[in-house]
Amino acid sequence: MAHSVELIFDEATNTIIGEQWHKLAEAGLPSQGDVRSTSNRPHVTLIAADSIDPAVDTELGAIVDVAGMTVNIGALLLFWGRRGTAARLVVPSDRLLDLHARVFEATRAHIGGRSFDHVAPGSWTPHITLARRLVEGHLGHVVRALGDGPETFTARVTGLRRWNGDTRQEFRLI
Repeated sequence: MAHSVELIFDEATNTIIGEQWHKLAEAGLPSQGDVRSTSNRPHVTLIAADSIDPAVDTELGAIVDVAGMTVNIGALLLFWGRRGTAARLVVPSDRLLDLHARVFEATRAHIGGRSFDHVAPGSWTPHITLARRLVEGHLGHVVRALGDGPETFTARVTGLRRWNGDTRQEFRLI
């Protein structure tokens, strides 16, 4: 399973995104709200890899300008591969891109296996996932289900966590 380093949000943001998860589920669509785990919450993945050594925690915990940072949540995004993913764009400000680059550099020496290319600086699209495993017939239904939600809003970051996909545990770093 994948390991990651992620930004997490305040309760107001969790509520807004949770409502969008709920709307998708109510419409009979896949939703991140269907994930039954105590650690399931809206987040932005900064780094993802086959494994991330916990030795990085001290270095990541020293990044002091994360908590309280605000980010703008933008439009609905649809990523497509074998299956689709619906997400909300996190507008890539200079501050967010700088934070991502610092976390990427700090984590680089602690990655085991492969690092996922889509999280490298220059290739990363910051987003909050709403639904995975969408099929072609879902796309219009996703747009309709989410149509009356907030178009954009400002979210407050409350911290940074490391996710261990093998043990399904989160480690709060900040």
